[in-house]
Amino acid sequence: MLHYPIKILYVQLRTFGDVLVSTMILRKLKEKYQNSIIDYYTTTDCVDLLIGNPIINTIYTEINPPYQAKYDVIFRPYKCLQEASGWHLSGKHWADLYAEVCGVDLQGKYIPEFYNIGEVKEEDRLNVHLILIQCKTRDNAKEWDRFTELVELLNKNNYLVKQIGEADESIVPGAYSLLGQTTFSESAAYMKSAITTVCLDSITQHLAGAIGASYISLHGPKPSSMVSTGDRHSKQLSIDPPSRNGCEKACHLAVCTKENKCINNIEPSQIFETIESWSF
Repeated sequence: MLHYPIKILYVQLRTFGDVLVSTMILRKLKEKYQNSIIDYYTTTDCVDLLIGNPIINTIYTEINPPYQAKYDVIFRPYKCLQEASGWHLSGKHWADLYAEVCGVDLQGKYIPEFYNIGEVKEEDRLNVHLILIQCKTRDNAKEWDRFTELVELLNKNNYLVKQIGEADESIVPGAYSLLGQTTFSESAAYMKSAITTVCLDSITQHLAGAIGASYISLHGPKPSSMVSTGDRHSKQLSIDPPSRNGCEKACHLAVCTKENKCINNIEPSQIFETIESWSF
């Protein structure tokens, strides 16, 4: 008997981090439905994260949306979870929650896939003292306000600090700006060349985790155990605050209601000492 491939559409229209994390779920879907064709529907600005992925047959965007009636199965885990009350309080890794909606098990392996690594300038590729920083997210509670202190420490010890992010962000004093100058592909190449990337709970952390690059990710309202990705080798470190300023547990809020955000309890000296130990 001839069995036609199962036609699957995975829908993830935002955000960057959710799109990249979804690649580990695609891997499990392909294992479960081996005789399948998997298409992906996302927004134009996320396509760079998916280019080259061998599991994806066709990438659709809002410019050229798919004809959804032709699919046997459509997965929309982000929509399902965002409309569910209290899903973020489950204590589970967020990728596990998405995987459960899709009927697959990640088995504790939270490694996204990225196949579109670009190139960096030769002088940066050869610079053995390069540190990347990423300082901005959509949620104020996740932002660490002490990057200036860290960059000052790094500059005093002859590290070259370059800042990646969006063009409208403010440059940290003492850092060289790559703001608005790199695609995801180029940012990945810089991460591979750097000693490490100091970043927030963001797409930057997931991108470093996907390509096996070193990172130090800083966490506040969401515990790292629920959001960090990568194979967590010896040079992939996630730091949670030593104190939550009276909060009994992580709050998951986008805007902190405290006078001082808990993420700011992470000391620049701890990050600097870690970088020093990795540099020699």
